[in-house]
Amino acid sequence: MAHFLLRYELAADYLERRPAFRGAHLALAWAAVERGDLLLGGAVGDPVESALLLFTSAETARAFAEADPYVAQGLVARWNVALWSTVVGAEAANPVRPEG
Repeated sequence: MAHFLLRYELAADYLERRPAFRGAHLALAWAAVERGDLLLGGAVGDPVESALLLFTSAETARAFAEADPYVAQGLVARWNVALWSTVVGAEAANPVRPEG
């Protein structure tokens, strides 16, 4: 399994506008979790500056962003999907241990 990060850069008025779309966004996210596509997700920073969502494929990450009301309603200024080469931890896609 590989890991992919969906990275959101948030609009300046994200926090003010979020309540109107949060229920639909969370429903979409939990549905992705139930399918096994989304592993983790949430806002970054205090105050919030961005968001990260960890997916199992680039395709499902892109499909999520394209369906997300936060994106459609302009709460997300920009987004991108990047391969995350995880090498340490119980869920690492490609575990690498020190030699010796």
